[in-house]
Amino acid sequence: MPVWKTVPSVDDGVKLLSLPDSRFKTKRAAVSFYVPLHAKSAAAMAILPYLLSHSCRDYPNVTLLNERLASLYGAKLFGSVERLGESQVLTISLFAIGDEYTPDHEPLSRECMSLLRSLLFDPVLEDGCFPASSIEQEKRCLTELIEAEQNDKRTYARNRCEQIMCESEGYGVNKYGTVQTVAALTPTDVTAAWKHLLKTARVCLSFLGMESDGTLEEAFQAYGRTQPVSCRTQVIEKAETVKEVTDRLPVNQAKLVMGFRTGTAEPDPAVMATRMMVALLGGTAHSKFFLNVREKLHLCYYCSARFDRHKGIMLVESGIERENFEKAKAEILRQIEAVQAGDFTDEELSATVMSIQNSFRTVSDRVTGIATWYENQYFDDTLVTPEESADAAGKVTREEVVAAAKRLTLDTIYLLTGEEDGQ
Repeated sequence: MPVWKTVPSVDDGVKLLSLPDSRFKTKRAAVSFYVPLHAKSAAAMAILPYLLSHSCRDYPNVTLLNERLASLYGAKLFGSVERLGESQVLTISLFAIGDEYTPDHEPLSRECMSLLRSLLFDPVLEDGCFPASSIEQEKRCLTELIEAEQNDKRTYARNRCEQIMCESEGYGVNKYGTVQTVAALTPTDVTAAWKHLLKTARVCLSFLGMESDGTLEEAFQAYGRTQPVSCRTQVIEKAETVKEVTDRLPVNQAKLVMGFRTGTAEPDPAVMATRMMVALLGGTAHSKFFLNVREKLHLCYYCSARFDRHKGIMLVESGIERENFEKAKAEILRQIEAVQAGDFTDEELSATVMSIQNSFRTVSDRVTGIATWYENQYFDDTLVTPEESADAAGKVTREEVVAAAKRLTLDTIYLLTGEEDGQ
């Protein structure tokens, strides 16, 4: 059973997560930084995992770094940016075969950790700053990520609903920043963000299938960290008013996104019942939204629900014809009312339980799946295994699902429709 370990002589903001698992030939070492998600700092922070994973002083360009990775039997290096509650999670991951699979049992894991240390703590600097050419290249790539989200209208609509719903909360900030804030970044800005990250971020050192040799822990000990930043997520239990916003863009299919406050978030024990309720509504192929709003009444092309257990928000996403807006909205609310009244069969509940349990149990089938599962519990006091979550799902009662549905309050109705629609 994996457990959190606080790295000694640093602070309580650096944790070590050891995940012993002999099933995979590919092992993983990763460093994740957790910082508050703020509009002013999001872009500068978001660029860092990509910038840092492309070079260091020992391997000052992508070509030399790739040659080094090739010498490590084809090791792979990735940078990523995610959101966890109202925290921005910046990760650099290195995948490599286990030491036991190298021809002479070479200490490959030690070489990987040494490379990670160099990437994080010894990057290429010119006059104390990241090179302007490197910054401009990463700015272009980050801008493309933001524009890709804007071009995918389903993602765009979801992001807009979250932005409107959480306008004064960190959750409403895009994890990549905006095109404008990215464009304004300078080498000085990014270098200051890097130093701030190493000194104050909350850190997870995660090792799957390999043991830490202390290289990364020693690097953080030597850096002179200060008190880690607070990464609290604001949870609003109930919506007092309903916001309605319509945007018009050149789209053929309208997007309806409805945001709800669920009244529960981690570490509330009612979170599992809320997960079950959300899945019953719109998380499976036999959910109420899918079978009724889409299949029976043909009011949409898709209709699904998702729950953020850290923020306590449920989003219902649907692709519709503009003329079906009112009908689709009404039917979605009617299906929620049905669950609030307990109008669902034991067979529906049982199928939902099995679906959720299966999703938990298949988490461990992939290296990234099992690693992400535990890293997403960074702010939890204890670690819960996928199997324990599957068992907990099986104990949720009908009454708990109904109670979870009754706690829902509608916060935001967002519609993305075509420019030619006159309403």
